[in-house]
Amino acid sequence: MSQAVVKHSQIARSSLLTASQTENLLSFVTGIGVAGLLVYGWLTRGDTSINPENGIGYALGIIGGSMMLLLLIYPFRKRIRYLSAIGSVGFWFRFHMLLGLLGPVAVLYHSRYSWGALNSAVALTAMLIVAGSGLIGRFLYSRVHRGYSGRKIEVRALLLEMRELLESLTELGHDGEVAQARLVPFEHQAVAAGTGFWTSAKAVIQLGVSTRTAQRQLKREILNAPTPGGIAEEGMRIARQKLLAQSAHFFQAVRRAGEFAYYDRMLRLWHILHLPLFFILVATAILHIIAVHMY
Repeated sequence: MSQAVVKHSQIARSSLLTASQTENLLSFVTGIGVAGLLVYGWLTRGDTSINPENGIGYALGIIGGSMMLLLLIYPFRKRIRYLSAIGSVGFWFRFHMLLGLLGPVAVLYHSRYSWGALNSAVALTAMLIVAGSGLIGRFLYSRVHRGYSGRKIEVRALLLEMRELLESLTELGHDGEVAQARLVPFEHQAVAAGTGFWTSAKAVIQLGVSTRTAQRQLKREILNAPTPGGIAEEGMRIARQKLLAQSAHFFQAVRRAGEFAYYDRMLRLWHILHLPLFFILVATAILHIIAVHMY
């Protein structure tokens, strides 16, 4: 493999990692903010200034319900190409996730964390189920797609990436060749695991444990190996750090390739279940609104 191809691959991986880290940071900050709002709402749930029937409490119910209804824009935008003028699919996916968190928070503030009458309890239960389902879907999505870009991780592309990494390890001399010999069997395991749903399901645990164990053992061996004569100690340290970084990326690629078929199937099943749950939520919310204004 030419130096240009290896360099291009390394740059691509570096850019992808940066984007992934940015998305993870934003998700973490958003999660902390939502958790803080939930805790604050629970601690102040006895505040009589928030009344579900009027004022700010009533407004929060309208706002939360509207946010939940706006969640439909994302699936419509994804399936109807004529809606491309309203924004990209990636933007609406991010907005969909944000509304799926803030909408339930607003409704919980509206209800003051209480079940209320029967129609209120049914609507609140449906909302909590849909919100929980959304969090599960977010987890499955993160296992099948690279960040929020919507680009599905193809097993073939991951295996090519692993092959490039293995070939680049030989540039690091004897340590690289030893590491390559240790890593090659995991590539074969990833190929075998990705051939079916059940083999991939087993790989979620088996490859997860074996790759992490092998990674720790390889790290100890590399760091404790003696420095060959005639090689500068600083140069060898840099080379070994590079080797450790490449092998860590390789093990991650192995896990993703092996688990792909399992998480891909689970995400498909989740899509089948999530949409009916959402429509049940809409129906219960409508009944709740009618009951509140009629009685």
